[in-house]
Amino acid sequence: MTAPTTVSTTTRTVSGGQLSVSVPNMSATSAYQLVVEPVSGVPAYQQRYEAENASVFRAQRLTASSASGGGYVGRIDNSGTPRTDSYVDFVVNVPAARAYTMTIGYANGTGATATQGLAYNGGAWGTVSYPPTAGWGQFGATVSTTVTLRAGYNVIRLAKGSPYFSGGTGYAELDYIQLT
Repeated sequence: MTAPTTVSTTTRTVSGGQLSVSVPNMSATSAYQLVVEPVSGVPAYQQRYEAENASVFRAQRLTASSASGGGYVGRIDNSGTPRTDSYVDFVVNVPAARAYTMTIGYANGTGATATQGLAYNGGAWGTVSYPPTAGWGQFGATVSTTVTLRAGYNVIRLAKGSPYFSGGTGYAELDYIQLT
């Protein structure tokens, strides 16, 4: 098998959240790989993960203009038994085993601090606290915590309730997590 051949290198503009790319002289019997890189360069690893793209269990993907990327996960309301647990799993890929600062974008319209469980890679549960914000679906607030991840793929779970976690307090909506 021969090495890949570059067919085209161009700069394109994202329009309406979409990127259109034509392949000149495309052959239906050949394989193609499209590599998209930001003009600013490729970061060492993906740092931001949108909640609406995560695995969502007994919660809802919703939209808001103030949410990063326009979407978020809300109604993470259930806790207490495996039949009513509610959580969001982020699958993240990091280059090195080390401690990362995880920043969580959120909204909490309850008027009181809410909590969720935090576990990664099936490890012990910790708690994340979300102070009240201006209202539901109004994003911009963040909280940060430290997570120690292994090199490669990891699963980070934020839960109102989950197996082996009895449940958080109050309610919070998740916009994204960011690892640095």
